[in-house]
Amino acid sequence: MAINKRGEDVRDLCLFSLLKYKNFIMNKNFKKIFANRLFINVVALIFLLVALFFGTLTWLKSYTNHGKEIFVPDLQGLDEQETEKMLSAKKLKYEIIDSVFVKGKKAGIVMEQTPEAGSVVKEDRTIYLIINACSPRKIVLPDLRDFSVRHAEAMIRSLGLKIGEYEYVPSEYKDLVQDVKYENHIAVPGTRITEGSTVILLVGKGLSDEMTTVASFRELTLEQAIERAHIASLNIGATWYDVNPQNENEKALYFVYRQEPVTNSKVSMGQSVKLFLTRDKSLLDTPEEIADEDITDEEELWD
Repeated sequence: MAINKRGEDVRDLCLFSLLKYKNFIMNKNFKKIFANRLFINVVALIFLLVALFFGTLTWLKSYTNHGKEIFVPDLQGLDEQETEKMLSAKKLKYEIIDSVFVKGKKAGIVMEQTPEAGSVVKEDRTIYLIINACSPRKIVLPDLRDFSVRHAEAMIRSLGLKIGEYEYVPSEYKDLVQDVKYENHIAVPGTRITEGSTVILLVGKGLSDEMTTVASFRELTLEQAIERAHIASLNIGATWYDVNPQNENEKALYFVYRQEPVTNSKVSMGQSVKLFLTRDKSLLDTPEEIADEDITDEEELWD
């Protein structure tokens, strides 16, 4: 009994000591610390930063679909309706950025895609497509006159056109392109030619010893004048417009009202003729200048 009583006394003493120590801590230290406004602000800031960190991390995972990877399907050969259906099922978008023409392939099907099939992407990613066009695109023919044959060849091939053959015509300078022929007609600069088509280069072979008579180009368009010049073994040189046309379509409305050398002049085959063009029909009221048949071009110059 004495032992039990002594044990109870020890227990009570320990409990009393712990309670007294707890009260001391709470009363003396903790209250002082928590009464410190700076400490409270620091603790609040730490909790705020921790909350912001984990909140941001959670938002980023949701925004970037972290862990949600989608494999890009193979779209080649599919039409637009099939493509849209397949991509929508995978929560992907698409955009057609270009078209090519491949003969024998169905119009409107996907020819190329970026990213490629099998690539790993996230939701809402845009897949860029190149489709097969319904018809070949049109190429605007540049002005190749007075270009070297090699330079003209490089430009034509870079545009997706082919060179069939060369026709050599009299000219003031050798080995320079005089004109381009397409479908058996002279193609003036700005002509729209089907991609993949074949053109013929008219290449200068120098002046001939033979003489020819300068035809009249009055009231002709530039395209018509070029055709007539080649029939007469001549070339069209500089062209001068009284009012500069705004575009190629407007340029086709201009006609010749004056030329140098004048009609009926005798010149060497291959010589160039300078043309003056206008849309003002009143300029045709002035009579056309025509050389005397008995006077050569050299005699006109001396006069």
